[in-house]
This record gives sequence, C-alpha cells and structure tokens, in this order.
Amino acid sequence: MDAAKVRALLPERERDHFDDIILQRVLGASKHISMIGAMLKAVAAEHRDRGGDTALMLEDLRAVADYFKATRGQASSAVGNAIDFMTRGNHTLRALPADEAARAVEAAVDAYDADARGNVEKLIGYALPLFKGMKRILVFDYSSTVNRFLARLGEAAPGLEVFIPESRIINGGYAFVPTSLTAGLKVHFIPDAAMLYYLRECDAACFGAETFNPDGTAYNTTGSDIVGLGCKAYGVPLYVLTPLIKLDLRPLRGYVRQLVNNNTRERMRSVGFTAGELEQVDFDCPELLPVGAEYIKAFVTERGILPAAGMYSESLRYAEFLTGGKEVC
Repeated sequence: MDAAKVRALLPERERDHFDDIILQRVLGASKHISMIGAMLKAVAAEHRDRGGDTALMLEDLRAVADYFKATRGQASSAVGNAIDFMTRGNHTLRALPADEAARAVEAAVDAYDADARGNVEKLIGYALPLFKGMKRILVFDYSSTVNRFLARLGEAAPGLEVFIPESRIINGGYAFVPTSLTAGLKVHFIPDAAMLYYLRECDAACFGAETFNPDGTAYNTTGSDIVGLGCKAYGVPLYVLTPLIKLDLRPLRGYVRQLVNNNTRERMRSVGFTAGELEQVDFDCPELLPVGAEYIKAFVTERGILPAAGMYSESLRYAEFLTGGKEVC
C-alpha cells in the first residue's frame, strides 16, 4: 500500500504525525515508535467510535503497521521490532466487538511504551556504576538513551569531563551539551577531526546504536567507525548503550545491509560555497556505518553489560521473547 492510501486510513489528527515521519521533520527511532503507536491507537479508536467492524479495524491496523515496517523499519530495526511487539496479539482480537478490540490495541501499545521506558532505566542502572570513578569520557553522536544516561552521570561521577565531537554529518553532538551542563559535567565540544587526539586521554568512549546485528556489529552515524578504530588503537574501552529492541535479526537469514547515503549539501552551505559550486560538488556521505565486535568492549543493555562477542546467544534469547516463542530463522 502506498503512502497516500495509508495516510488516508488515519484520523485527521494523526496525519501530520505521519507526514512528520515520512518527510523527516521529526527524527529519532524512539520518537517515531511513539508516533506510530499513537496512530495505531487512533485507528482502533476511530473504528470503535463509528461502531465499526473489528475485521476492518484489524485490516487497517495491519496496513499501517506493514507500511512503517517496510519503510522506516528498513533503516531502524527498533521500529520494526516495536511494531511487531505492539501488534503481535492482534490476530486474537477478530472475534471481539470493536470496543473490546480497541481497548486491547491500546493496552498493547501502552504495554510496549512502559516496557521500553523501563528497559532504558535498567540499562542506565547498569551503565552508571560502570562509568563511576572515570575522569574523562568521549560520547559520539546523539542518542536519546545516551542523553538520558548523561543526565544522571553527573551525580554518579562528580567532576567528570565529557568530550563531545560535533558529529558534523547530522549535527548530532550539540544536543548532548545542554544535558551535560545541567548534569554538572565539564564539557569539551570538539571538531570531529580532533577525536583521536582527545580519545587518548579518555577512560572510555560510548555511543548508542541505530541497530545492531547478532554478531555484535553496531551500526551508528558515520564517524562511529573512527571512534572504534581509535579505541582499539589506544586501548580505550568502547561501550554501546542500547536497548535490545534495536536487534536486527535479518542477518541470520543472509541479509546484508546496504549503505544509505545522505546528501549534506544544505549543511555544508554555510562553509561558503557559491550557488554554482553547490550544484557541481557531490555532497553524498554514508548515513550509518558498521562498527565490528572487535572494536567494542561491551554492549550495555537492559539485560546487563554484555561482551560484544557474547551478543549472538543473547540475541537469540531476546528474539524468542520478541516473537513470542516463534522460530527466528
């Protein structure tokens, strides 16, 4: 189903949110998951309020879910996994009246939301003791999980210095600055090109993940690969802070992720390019790059601090939970 048809299934109040996602006016997998959950609840509520047919409600919900899994979910496994989590019980609702089915849909979305918030809190609970006592760390590229961790880190590690590269490709570093200052951390905001110089002084580095594979490969914004290489070269432990919902199971079935390029023309406009030069110069740059398990000390998750080499078995256990015990391959 194409975008226009899916958009037409939504109540009017949710169509702006649909546009926010597909036009990239709002960024971030966690935010998108919340918006998609709200759309699912709104579709169910509209069918209920119209005294509609439960079978048609489930058909519309499936169309919305499948659309976002096939689009946004291809870039971020968290989106596809979250949609599966929120909708996995929908097949049991067909015999229910529309009002009961709508309540069940709402309860499933709310259950996911509560579970997701709880998992990030558990993750932070494991991360804080790990970083306690450190003097300097480097954090690369915006992640809502890492940002929530930084908000609590000042209390656990008073006086800690945090080095924040600009993450120029998406301006992903600055968003950490106000959080870190409010938390009482000493902030060094540095050009990406200075990462290796300052990394040598750090006790650890960390970033989030857009997604990760069962073999312990993390995908994150371009520049994360440089952090990984620097950490390995200088013996600095690199930690990936991510909830397990970002697991990508597709590599178990032979899937190979293709690189997606961003056009950075508008971001580079401020450098001083003339209009003619902007038209002639290629500004394409990879959006995400892999960081292999050999560069990562551990993943910090809601199930504890897991060595990168041990992610395969944990991934299979989590996949069984995620799919309700179904085969994952």
